[in-house]
Amino acid sequence: MAADPRSTAFIPGLASQLPSQPIVAVEPDGDAGIMLYLRGGNGHTRTVRQPFSPWLVTTERSSQLARLTLNETVLDGPGDLRILKHFTSGALWSDAVRELRRNNADHLVFMSRTEQFLVETGLTLFDGLEFGELRRAQIDIETLGLDPHEPGNQIIIITATLNGEDSLVVHGGDHDEATLIELLGEWIAQRDPDVIEGHNIFNFDLPFIAARAEAHGMALRWGRDRSPVRFGRRQRFKAGARTIPYEAAYIRGRHLIDTYQQIQRYDVAGHLSSYALKPAIAQLGLERHDRTHVAGEDIRATWKRDPDRLLRYALDDVRDTNVLSALALPTEYYQAQLLPASLQSVATGGPGEKVNDLLVRAYLRNGQSIPLPGRAREYPGGYTAVRATGIFGHPVVNADVESLYPSIMLADEIAPTSDVLGVFLPLLSTLTNERLRAKRLAAGTSGPDGARWQGTQASLKVLINSFYGYLGYGRGYFNDFEAAGRVTRRGHAVVKTVEDLLVEAGSTIIEIDTDGIYFVPPSAAHNRAEIDSLVESVGEQLGAGINLSVDGVWEKMLSLRLKNYALLDADGRLTVKGSSLRSRRDEPYLREFLYGAIRGYLGDDTTQAPRELYLDAARNILSGALEPEAFSRQESITERTFTSEANRRLARAARGERIGERISVYQRQDGELARSDDYADDEDRAYLLQRLRAMAERFRPLYPEDGSFDHEFPLISPGSDIDAIETQERATQQTLFDL
Repeated sequence: MAADPRSTAFIPGLASQLPSQPIVAVEPDGDAGIMLYLRGGNGHTRTVRQPFSPWLVTTERSSQLARLTLNETVLDGPGDLRILKHFTSGALWSDAVRELRRNNADHLVFMSRTEQFLVETGLTLFDGLEFGELRRAQIDIETLGLDPHEPGNQIIIITATLNGEDSLVVHGGDHDEATLIELLGEWIAQRDPDVIEGHNIFNFDLPFIAARAEAHGMALRWGRDRSPVRFGRRQRFKAGARTIPYEAAYIRGRHLIDTYQQIQRYDVAGHLSSYALKPAIAQLGLERHDRTHVAGEDIRATWKRDPDRLLRYALDDVRDTNVLSALALPTEYYQAQLLPASLQSVATGGPGEKVNDLLVRAYLRNGQSIPLPGRAREYPGGYTAVRATGIFGHPVVNADVESLYPSIMLADEIAPTSDVLGVFLPLLSTLTNERLRAKRLAAGTSGPDGARWQGTQASLKVLINSFYGYLGYGRGYFNDFEAAGRVTRRGHAVVKTVEDLLVEAGSTIIEIDTDGIYFVPPSAAHNRAEIDSLVESVGEQLGAGINLSVDGVWEKMLSLRLKNYALLDADGRLTVKGSSLRSRRDEPYLREFLYGAIRGYLGDDTTQAPRELYLDAARNILSGALEPEAFSRQESITERTFTSEANRRLARAARGERIGERISVYQRQDGELARSDDYADDEDRAYLLQRLRAMAERFRPLYPEDGSFDHEFPLISPGSDIDAIETQERATQQTLFDL
């Protein structure tokens, strides 16, 4: 029989001593205690202190650790990590951790005492508290420069809202900088938020405010006990395949959330071309019609010329931050209700660690030992293939096997061999059933209830899909690379069966990507009801537990190569996927050409033909008609900027900038990079033309090997005459007409 993953605490009777009100934060208190921050029925937060003995698990008894240990328990089962040690104080626990590391001894340790407490008790944060009841403060600053240590780069405006309302707007026209910072601290203390949010708050707002406070001899006492903000070591945030460095910070009793991070994790499909605040809001269709805009380079001038406009802009920034948080944070919030971790840890942590936490909690709370991670080895990846390139429609359908790998694990009962208690599959099954229930409720409700269930199901989907990845996670205590291979091989077979059945029904397969297939259905299935019926009939042949559904229907699709395609829906919305078709390093004039050309190929009559767009872009380059921002790109300043030989040009342009800043640069005629602010009518036009041609090359797969591509997109150099090229084209067309 599978073990109950939520059984008794390590310490008998401890759970019965714990309060039943929702916990909004857990913090260490002294050397042998835990402080719980509880949400009372009146909406206020109160504190309760609990005694607590920190703990760790090792592989064997150690006489050297015995002197530090309060008590020792030998856990059941075959796992190597079997000696559970509790300590009388955090200091002794730290000594034991150092001793184990010094001896390279195998051990399991949660470095956060908050997580130790939650694992041991089985408690989680926010239990019974809806996302809308969370007190979220949004903050933003406007400054006269990006480096807080440079003279004159002070804070001129601070804005804040609580859940998008109850705003604070203070500025340098009324107060000196020290008073602005003090007023923000008082506002935070009075509103008592559970969460403090900002867009790029880790790498800009918070360190900037802290540096300016330090310059005035002040501390940011934002903790619920008025303790100062603590800054930790540099960490990396993972969003899909991307990892982003950030400066970690902590506020006692509160959680820090960076919406710049969260919107990247939310955009798992890669629809957004920019994660900056204003572009992200605009691309998501969330921009208010009366939103005030001020370009970053115009802030200083606007502050002098029209300060009221800048105040409106700053307040709109925190309102937009609230909108992004309300969209992206529920996924992390509802995971925090399941996991033994703080909201901030869940929001910045990787998926493998989350499954680790669930399994370790289940084993330890059942008194069972933990296996050591298995040695990594290769196993097959997902099934991907491109069957056809070109322009397809109408319509184009994506048939998706819902949660393919988790479904296979449940249907075929594939679990880690080290899971002797049988916890893995019951956990996965429970989470899957809860997700399906939440999905049904989300479809049948609207308003706050609909948002809650949608957030819950999205959160559970992310967590469920992590179970497969966990099998191949090198640091997973219960990893199993052989089991991961079994899952992917079975997945290949399922998707291949779907492909064969669709072809047999008369469909044209375009692309296969792990758990989904893009295809043009047969002529007998061109309306939605017929498409649903076709996909349902295919799904019925896949076996129990494997569900096939329609994940989307589009008017047309442009397929260039594997995982590089564009989709146009019935409302004219364009979705572009793949590194060949979208890159944040592409300058704006290239993106404008690319997206316009894609629409042209897909028959969107609102745009010019691709050749016309190409020649117009070249003409603008040659005539100098492009504004600097059109051929500039944004570069992030990292440690490698100044240490890598490959970045030597950027290093020269970024001289004097701090790590973590972003600058806008362009290439000059001499091949050097220069800041866009220093533009001197000296762009490298030959380089811009080369980049334009390279962008056009991405469409070469659409053309036969008869020279038609080179005719469509001729090579153009600084000495070319665009009018002559167009005249030659018209003459060629007339000759063909006469023939």
